[in-house]
Amino acid sequence: MEEQEKTCETCKHFCRHYSRRSRNKFIPLAVGHCINPHLRDKRSDAPACQRYAKGREVDVG
Repeated sequence: MEEQEKTCETCKHFCRHYSRRSRNKFIPLAVGHCINPHLRDKRSDAPACQRYAKGREVDVG
């Protein structure tokens, strides 16, 4: 199995931001924030920090 690169996107502490396009449609953005501790303006492709903890698999397609 291929090991994923450690980025904010693959960390369980990363909370992605979304943009609302219509009543029931949300578009994922390339930014979010870290909930350990609360840090703002994290990009999903940023290298992981020392608090990295493997999260769920991310479909990059």
